[in-house]
Amino acid sequence: MFLALVLLYWAFFVPCIPLGIATFEPGLVTWASVLVASYALGHAAQGVANKIFPKAEKSALDSASGKLPSWLRKRAQQTAAEILKVNPGEIEPGWVFRTLDEYALQTGKDGDRDIFVYREGFYRGTALSLFFLSAALLVRLFVPGSSIQFTRSLVAVSHLELMLTALIVAGVGYLFLRRYQRFAEYRITRSVLAALVMRRISPDKDFGAPGSQSYDGPTSSNPNQASQPGNTEANG
Repeated sequence: MFLALVLLYWAFFVPCIPLGIATFEPGLVTWASVLVASYALGHAAQGVANKIFPKAEKSALDSASGKLPSWLRKRAQQTAAEILKVNPGEIEPGWVFRTLDEYALQTGKDGDRDIFVYREGFYRGTALSLFFLSAALLVRLFVPGSSIQFTRSLVAVSHLELMLTALIVAGVGYLFLRRYQRFAEYRITRSVLAALVMRRISPDKDFGAPGSQSYDGPTSSNPNQASQPGNTEANG
């Protein structure tokens, strides 16, 4: 994201000045400023991604067009309605997921949830940043005078080179987008299945209440962690 903004500033305000790679000698303050700006822009990119990309929960659990199997969507909606004591038709896909996810967390069976969450966020933010960088390269394409200053030479950047670079960046961004969608599906499926399994074990009792039935099986879908004692603390 930061690099894309640099390219846009270069294209709009100083288009004829070479991009000085050889003469770029930042100090400690400059590097610290770049890191802080990159960190802030990363969070801004996540906020924009929340608005641009469709809701993963609705795409997976919508009763009419969800990607998950119809029997699983129906069972998830019924189980969420049972937990909340409401009519199944009143619950939207987003609240179906939140209910089942919270139900699984309250039992202390978070599994690999944290891994799926942070990887989903990483791939989503990176995909958006790469798409933005590709768009910035296309903008630079229509502004003449692109060049890069190396140590001993000044190299002009052609329209073809900018176009090819933009296409490659966009292609990599698409790959990151697919990874984001995959881990979003993992996150939702894990929460739904975990809640359904735990509800099956103790359908009429609240976990954590005195006398409630508990489940001491594996807490992780990772085979290397499944054989280890699970952590029963809820992940907030």
